Amino acid sequence: MMHNPAGDGGDSNDRTATLNATWEHLARAQVRRRRALGVLAVLAVCALPWVSSAWPEAGWMNQGLEWGGLAFLILAILGRCACMLYLGGRKGADLVAEGPYSVSRNPLYVFSILAVFGMGLQTGSLVIGLVLAVLASVIFRWIVGEEEILLRQAFGASYEAYCRQTPRFLPRWSLWQSPQHVTVDLHGVWKTVRDALPYFLSIPVFEAIEAAQQAGWVHVYFFLF
Repeated sequence: MMHNPAGDGGDSNDRTATLNATWEHLARAQVRRRRALGVLAVLAVCALPWVSSAWPEAGWMNQGLEWGGLAFLILAILGRCACMLYLGGRKGADLVAEGPYSVSRNPLYVFSILAVFGMGLQTGSLVIGLVLAVLASVIFRWIVGEEEILLRQAFGASYEAYCRQTPRFLPRWSLWQSPQHVTVDLHGVWKTVRDALPYFLSIPVFEAIEAAQQAGWVHVYFFLF
């Protein structure tokens, strides 16, 4: 991961123009990513009233999945904050390959997928959680491909070496490395927490859906474990 390298006086005019154009393309791709995730959320809220957990609502399995989902949500927020501890304090054209970025090239997206999985588990269904996580991973895999175009243009051989060593998503913990001190952008960390708080809206939303199902306001057609 990196910060915008535009403006680096060492780059040639042609290189700067190319990077600026790539950043503009990536910015548009990020907008499409957010829209795609928004569409996924809307579709889930519209479809899930007709789907329910096959586990009894008051049973230990249903409740365990919901509590497990809450744990994944908390883990996702803490993980994203950890990423920002290493990413947020960087200035200039830095290739960040330390901390979470030393074990995965896209830890922010990994934790986002875990958050989607945790939100899906609030339905009390493991299948729903997995389906939503897979759909989200498809979206993130696409945006990562867009980002890698910029990173290769910006860092060339050093980024290629980073790719050969570090997995794209699934962390390889044996690669962990971190400096003794890091510069922290507290505003960035707070913004990360603030942006992640809507994850918890899945809890009252899915509880409301369950209440509507139990009251008979909507008919359940599919029961998933």
